[in-house]
Amino acid sequence: MTDDYADARHADQSLDEDAAQEIAFRKLIYGLAGDEIDPTECGPVEAAQRSVDRVERLEEENEQLRQRVVELRDQVEKMNRAAEFYQDVARKSAAKRDRQAAIVLKHAANVTASGAGRQEYDGSRIQDVLEAANETIHRTNTYAVMEKAEELVDNRDLCRFQKEPRSSSKNTRLIVKSPTDLPETLAGVRIHEGVLSE
Repeated sequence: MTDDYADARHADQSLDEDAAQEIAFRKLIYGLAGDEIDPTECGPVEAAQRSVDRVERLEEENEQLRQRVVELRDQVEKMNRAAEFYQDVARKSAAKRDRQAAIVLKHAANVTASGAGRQEYDGSRIQDVLEAANETIHRTNTYAVMEKAEELVDNRDLCRFQKEPRSSSKNTRLIVKSPTDLPETLAGVRIHEGVLSE
């Protein structure tokens, strides 16, 4: 029991019941009214009215806070759904780039099997290869396919993305140095002839 409670109990025992109830009532009212009133300048009726007003204000503030919490929860839920959507789009886009890069590598292996050796693919050649395979690609995404091809092979001696400055006479390109040494399957695509494609 705290000292305040012990003092209050002592006061209860030393006062008659009516006086104790009046003091308790005054403490309650002035306590609810808060620091806005001075008990020496305000009687219990005015203090009670101020207490009621304060409780009503607090209830309104509480309701506003509850509404704000509901709004914030809705906002968080929308943001979570948007994040899931963008993650799904990013996964699908990454899988599409994997597949497109593998199709370009398959083309390099097939051309090499026909007698040619090292293959180089600039943006327009990549577009041609992918369009021939019924894959649509915007020209701005061809660099992403080149980078993805290098990443899939993971051996710059076999395949590398050669970025050139704008001032260069050469185009940025994918260089497949040794297509016959490429892995048999990349990103779910069979690279070499002699096995069923995909």
